[in-house]
Amino acid sequence: MRIAEELKNLNLEVVDDEASRARYARDASLFEVTPEAAAYPRSAEEVKTFVRFATEKKKAGADISLTARGGGSDMTGGPLSESVVLDFTRHMNHVLEVGDGYAMAEPGCYYRDFEKATLANGLLMPAYPASREMCALGGMVGNDAAGEKTLKYGKVHDFVTKMKVVLADGNEYELKALTAAELAAKETLPTFEGEVYRKLHALLEAHYDVVKAAKPNVAKNSAGYNLWDVWDRKTFDITKLFTGSQGTLGITTEVVFRLVKPERHSGMAVIFLEDLAPLAGIVNAVLPLKPASVESFDRHTFRLALKHFWGFFKLFARNPFSLLLAFVPEALTVLFRGTPAFIVMAEFEEATAAAVLEKIMSLKNALPPFRGTLRILPNARAAKKFWIIRRESFNLLRHKVKGLQTAPFIDDVVVRPEHLPKFLPALYAILERYGFLATVAGHVGEGNFHVIPLMRLADERERAKIRPAMEEVYDLVLRYDGSITGEHNDGIVRTPYLPRMFGEEIYARFEEVKKIFDPLGIFNPGKKVGSDINYALAHMKRG
Repeated sequence: MRIAEELKNLNLEVVDDEASRARYARDASLFEVTPEAAAYPRSAEEVKTFVRFATEKKKAGADISLTARGGGSDMTGGPLSESVVLDFTRHMNHVLEVGDGYAMAEPGCYYRDFEKATLANGLLMPAYPASREMCALGGMVGNDAAGEKTLKYGKVHDFVTKMKVVLADGNEYELKALTAAELAAKETLPTFEGEVYRKLHALLEAHYDVVKAAKPNVAKNSAGYNLWDVWDRKTFDITKLFTGSQGTLGITTEVVFRLVKPERHSGMAVIFLEDLAPLAGIVNAVLPLKPASVESFDRHTFRLALKHFWGFFKLFARNPFSLLLAFVPEALTVLFRGTPAFIVMAEFEEATAAAVLEKIMSLKNALPPFRGTLRILPNARAAKKFWIIRRESFNLLRHKVKGLQTAPFIDDVVVRPEHLPKFLPALYAILERYGFLATVAGHVGEGNFHVIPLMRLADERERAKIRPAMEEVYDLVLRYDGSITGEHNDGIVRTPYLPRMFGEEIYARFEEVKKIFDPLGIFNPGKKVGSDINYALAHMKRG
């Protein structure tokens, strides 16, 4: 009997028709992997059933695994599987509680719905990505997502205070920060949970200094397992490990997030640069003023936004004519001075409009000399047009550029901002050498860039460029002690490069962690450990 039929006999909601399997064969990544079946868990109890079933079948010799999926906006192939995909967005999609400074939700809850509920209480979970309208909370936790406000507030792992997860024994457990005494109590348990705590604690103690030293020295990182933040010999917090683990250690059923109260006013300074030389100096001038975000996009992104203005902006503005008028100053700048090489957006959030303007004027006075122009946008309404370009640039590429496909394989690199004047020209030189038309946008205040080449993926000559170009870019990133992913995570595309980034010793620790939590390999295999670059290349989509 097929796996799907056996699951249906357990009164589980499972589909394995051709159309459903094709729908779950893709996310927003470069890859296509067709699952055997997809399923829609209705409760934590059903998740337990799935895990226990997979465990029994695996012990009997079946090739079965479980891969959790949220909104499908992942750019790494993280939720793709040849076995069973669990889609949480159909049923386990609720905001369960919003309280004083916290909110509890299920993993299939879309961030847009979660934010609506928290803002109704005047609160926000600010570690949202640019895909905020499409992504679900489970995927955000799995990837340790980040975005435009991470510079000020941090990543998702800074906001997860508790989680409920189903581990490999088929039982649900609560994860939270433990004191040393509470950890010792957990280690006495004669259960799978107790075994996990004993083994993980022993691993971290045995390799304490090496693990701590392995933490990438950049503003943010989603590569590998976040071992270095679990144990500081005072607090033991497995939520730091699960956040960013891409569903490879267990399946999340509930998350509690810390919330913050957003400032009432915001405004922006937009800097149009004619060359990259002053970029590091500009970032250094901005950061001491404690901006909420420092974002950027390059001339290719800006040109695409102008070229596809009408079809793009009418999706995001009630009155696209007013937005068109708002862009007249930028159009005139392009007309008389040409398209800027780079655009930097420095946003400030404060309690009053006067305080916002004061920060912007302080920045204006502190900026080093540069070739270009500066525009002051004193409120959120005036800044909206730039946020539309920045947030929706990837969707713009996916839906508006005809004949070419987005190819996110170097989409999330991070270096320290002081390296940008040398790093960015070297990056552009690689892109030009391979003949890529690519957009470069991202979180320049953190040195985090999303590089999206546009390619004809059906052309074998084009596809042949991907691996050597990726390796050149990653070598460049690691030459500057950076990270190959700051917020998008590893998935199919980057897991093969984790030994290169961290070295064999730390990668071996990652393998140990996977074995501790998932001894039979039933949770999202081939991500974080155990991957093969040839598998990735063989599963690239063709259009």
